Amino acid sequence: MNKNIVTKVEFQKKSKDRVNVYIDGEFAFSCSIELVYSHNIKKDKILDIDYIKGIVNQDNYIKAKKYALNIVEKSYKTEKEIIDKLQSKEYDNNTINSVLMFLKKYKFADDEKYCKIYIEEKIKNQGKNKIKYNLLKKGICEKIIDNELRIIDDSIEVLYGKKLAEKKYKLLLKKPQNIKSIYSKLGNYLLGKGYNYNIVNNILNQIVKEEDLVKKEENEDELKNLIYSKYKKMIVSEKDIKKVYVKLANYLLRKGYEWEKIKNLLHDIIE
Repeated sequence: MNKNIVTKVEFQKKSKDRVNVYIDGEFAFSCSIELVYSHNIKKDKILDIDYIKGIVNQDNYIKAKKYALNIVEKSYKTEKEIIDKLQSKEYDNNTINSVLMFLKKYKFADDEKYCKIYIEEKIKNQGKNKIKYNLLKKGICEKIIDNELRIIDDSIEVLYGKKLAEKKYKLLLKKPQNIKSIYSKLGNYLLGKGYNYNIVNNILNQIVKEEDLVKKEENEDELKNLIYSKYKKMIVSEKDIKKVYVKLANYLLRKGYEWEKIKNLLHDIIE
């Protein structure tokens, strides 16, 4: 007849801070060495079923807490992210709730603090809409998000959004397109970054200038004239069109012109 008598307590081979406990000659459970000492678990001690369950629950809590602390040590997490990580390890809800209470008590988990830090970091390259969307996905309460975002003035969004737009605008100017196309592409880019329509229109009106496109067209005409003039001189001494093409292309590249512009204009003139 089983009497729930501890018959052996041995250290685990791969983890010296954990032990295996055998009852009535059979493996019963494993736990931390800390619990062995605190419950005075030793050979010949009688343990009833409820007592064993209590030890196992305590051990799960210790393991889950250690795992959670390792998580937040690497990077700050939201409460939902911590819960998801613990659930992936198949800890029960009671254990997860107990660990979360511990983390919140000692400020290892604080959604308000996380929200504040996240916004301060992301506001430099994202608008409020995208920031809010991502924070909601991370499980932050909408009220907390709105309270923190309310502090950010529209002028801050315009400031950082304008810096992003200026870089994108310079790239767009390198390709042939009209002002309507640039407005559309740059506007969609900013909307994708999470800025609202009013902010986007404000930025577009400050950045997009029709004279930039006129200046670009003038530069292309200047390049076209240079190619034609150089081509007329080269063709006098070099009859091989392919060699002229290569020499002229290299000359223009050394001058700092972009290859796409050179290629298109060379094709128009030489071909």
